[in-house]
Amino acid sequence: TAGAVRGIWQELGGSILGKDRQGSVPRNATLIAKAFSPDLVEIIRDINKYSNNTMARQLFLSIGAQFRNSADGDDAQAAQRVVRQWLARKGITAPRLVMENGSGLSRQERVSAREMAAMLQAAWHSPYAAEYISSLPLAGLDGTMRKRLRRTALVGEAHVKTGTLNTVRALAGFSRDASGHNWVVVAILNSPRPWGASAILDQVLLSLHARK
Repeated sequence: TAGAVRGIWQELGGSILGKDRQGSVPRNATLIAKAFSPDLVEIIRDINKYSNNTMARQLFLSIGAQFRNSADGDDAQAAQRVVRQWLARKGITAPRLVMENGSGLSRQERVSAREMAAMLQAAWHSPYAAEYISSLPLAGLDGTMRKRLRRTALVGEAHVKTGTLNTVRALAGFSRDASGHNWVVVAILNSPRPWGASAILDQVLLSLHARK
């Protein structure tokens, strides 16, 4: 909770001195309310289908809170450490990866297309691959892809997450070619005038789908 408050306050332009401290709940504390989180599968589906950056950030901080140790300055630093340890276990080197808050709310986040592709390949071979892939928007059908590629042969054939900033257009995920083979697809366009970039990214998917 402290990490979330600190992060939101910093995003609003504020600053908080000192470090977060964890305390124990008094034995005589009175329970006021109790709430249960949706399943993680449902949370990730909402994050990816609708590009919910606030939820992505909270999930990132929750990872940090779960595995934080005394060497971590806050939940965000703990989450960064845990993610990099996971990448190392998967044999993924990501020198260009920059994680500030774990979501598209940050303009400091960085990742190369090659690094993202390696992460998606690891996801494809994960025991949780089916749940993860199904969380991504389906071309022409739902989420942030519901209005794109609607009148093409790619409807329902590509699971891709979109990314949009004033100077960036991106997509990453999985798509099939004309022979039914699955491909990892990552395309990132950086431009001060990215108008029309989404159509170019759609054409990348269409060109891949036409491949035999």
